[in-house]
Amino acid sequence: MRSLARWTLRCARRYRFDRNPLRRRSDRVEGVAVLITLLALLLCLWPAALAAGAVYQRGATAEREEPAQRRQVTAVLIEDATSTSTVSSQGAILGTKAKVRWYGPDRREHTQVMAVPAQSKAGSTLELWIDSADHPVAAPRTHAQTLADTIVAGFGVMAAAGGVLFLNLTLVRWLLDRRRYAEWDAEWAGVHQRWRRPRQP
Repeated sequence: MRSLARWTLRCARRYRFDRNPLRRRSDRVEGVAVLITLLALLLCLWPAALAAGAVYQRGATAEREEPAQRRQVTAVLIEDATSTSTVSSQGAILGTKAKVRWYGPDRREHTQVMAVPAQSKAGSTLELWIDSADHPVAAPRTHAQTLADTIVAGFGVMAAAGGVLFLNLTLVRWLLDRRRYAEWDAEWAGVHQRWRRPRQP
């Protein structure tokens, strides 16, 4: 925390607007560029809040509607689970599937091959969510999922905007540094010429 305060104070001293005669025109231009970048970043809070609000509203609507559109049933494995892909570098089995059977509200039997926990045996059960057409679907959205999606949406907009803004600032500083280096080279060349000039008797 203390190091952050020192860094902030150092930046404020570097980019503050004053009448320091040692501050070059390029330094003042860089200070303006930093100020514009910070202001633009603050302005991006508005679209980030709008995006987060839209995602939250969609999630809240899904929270209200999905429980009425989906129901949970108990499915039974009618075969042992098998791995349909290779083993990962950590040793986990990927793509474990098996044929399962469940009954809809009308007591009709349904079977389908789907992902199941690894090493599941025939006869074991798992909880399954189905829609109005008795097709397997994801579980109804929870409030935690809505909050997580909201945070990701808001942070994503700010991260994208911040990346573009700081990339532009980096480009401006690179151009200013090139100009500073050229000015330094010219000044050193002038000093070198003055040093080599013979003194008048």
